[in-house]
Amino acid sequence: GGGGGGGMAGPQPGGGPTRPPGARAPPGSFFTDGIHGQSVAWSPYHGNLLAMAGSQNYGIAGAGQLSILQQDPSGMIVEKTRLEWPDGLFDACWSEEHENQIVTASGDGTVQLWDLGLANHTRGPLRVFKGHTKEVVSVDWNQTRGPPLFLSASWDCGVNMWDPSSQVPVASFREHLGQVYAAMWSPRKAGCFASVSSDGTLKIWDGRKPPHSVQTFQAHNHEVLSCDWSKYNENLIVTGSVDKTIRGFDLRAGPGAPPLFTLGGHGYAVRRVKCSPHHPTMIASSSYDFTTRIWDPSLQGPSQLVQVFDDHSEFVIGLDFNLHVPNVLADCSWDERVVVRRL
Repeated sequence: GGGGGGGMAGPQPGGGPTRPPGARAPPGSFFTDGIHGQSVAWSPYHGNLLAMAGSQNYGIAGAGQLSILQQDPSGMIVEKTRLEWPDGLFDACWSEEHENQIVTASGDGTVQLWDLGLANHTRGPLRVFKGHTKEVVSVDWNQTRGPPLFLSASWDCGVNMWDPSSQVPVASFREHLGQVYAAMWSPRKAGCFASVSSDGTLKIWDGRKPPHSVQTFQAHNHEVLSCDWSKYNENLIVTGSVDKTIRGFDLRAGPGAPPLFTLGGHGYAVRRVKCSPHHPTMIASSSYDFTTRIWDPSLQGPSQLVQVFDDHSEFVIGLDFNLHVPNVLADCSWDERVVVRRL
């Protein structure tokens, strides 16, 4: 087993939730009893379906779980199906090809492809991909037209590109000098993806021309735990770091240029950043300071921080915007709760 933490400076995990066992969650939230949430991902096909990848014991040891959650019109969230893996699960992404297929990243160095449409899908994954030597902490499916491909990023300092029909990586990208925390496809530029690492860099790659990166930005002076592409500006990438800040980078400005913006306000490491699919300048972030925050860097001064959600009692690790319903996002925390929020 491995650790899904990353940049663990700051508060250490507490004793877990104090609610009574079997307690029902209020509308808009779901209790993941005994499982510490690592990642949430809304379905690209259904606005009421949400996947949550998690692990026992904060991902340090124990098994992993993939829960498929469904929210009904009243806001109540129910678990449609539960899939289990012997090691912790640290990320999940839906296939852009098949509405029932989903990929997970595991602490044992493997990646799983699950098919929820199969009658026996709870027995195990459709396929297991082995190509990393340490924890896999990020997976992302290509959204642009072209061959179906997904990325996996690992603590072994590498990124692998996979075709779901083959168990050998299509390509491997090894240039980072530390753990790779995320690798994310550009939603607009075919074959292009970004990666961030504990080495402080943001790298841009052309997946069609491995193995060297196209650009390298010294994004932060600390570990970079997350990145995401703007859904409106194909040259804008947002990063989140252990230095507690969120930064925006313009790929046209080149690696030597200062960031377009730096957003400060989190009390501890920024664990995940997401760009809104519905608002050109809206960014969401989740942090080890137990909060999820909404930002708008196009505004001035303190008004850039639009909203703070501070109802979690543990690290907030997973975060995702709903693709179908504007102003809805989900987060998950080590307090064993998934929360769906309306902005």
